[in-house]
Amino acid sequence: MAFAYLVVSPPSMSRQFEEMAAAASNKATSKKDIKYPEIEEDALQFILDSCESSISKYSKFLQASGEMDLDVTNPKQLNRRVFLKQLAVDLCTSERRILYRSQYILRRRLRDIRSGELRALNLFDGLKNLFK
Repeated sequence: MAFAYLVVSPPSMSRQFEEMAAAASNKATSKKDIKYPEIEEDALQFILDSCESSISKYSKFLQASGEMDLDVTNPKQLNRRVFLKQLAVDLCTSERRILYRSQYILRRRLRDIRSGELRALNLFDGLKNLFK
């Protein structure tokens, strides 16, 4: 999240760049949970876009590799190259599953943020109408 904040932060936040960079690089002296509510939606959208791009690349790789489903319980019986290819396919499948789950979580979080903004705008409009 810290890296995403750094990527999407506007130049007006230059004072916080050092803190964001320290958090993104996992330096022990930095705070672990930095939050910047003003750019959180942009940061989450950046992460979502990255997830979707990776999902697409994994899907293309898996499609090009073909559906392999070898019995890897006895790797001595398999050709080493085929065995390594199967391991790569299995790893990509697992990573893609993680990305799909991350995508789902990010979309829900963004939806909640955006609906919260809409509710806040509706409340503000309601108050504005009240004083007319």
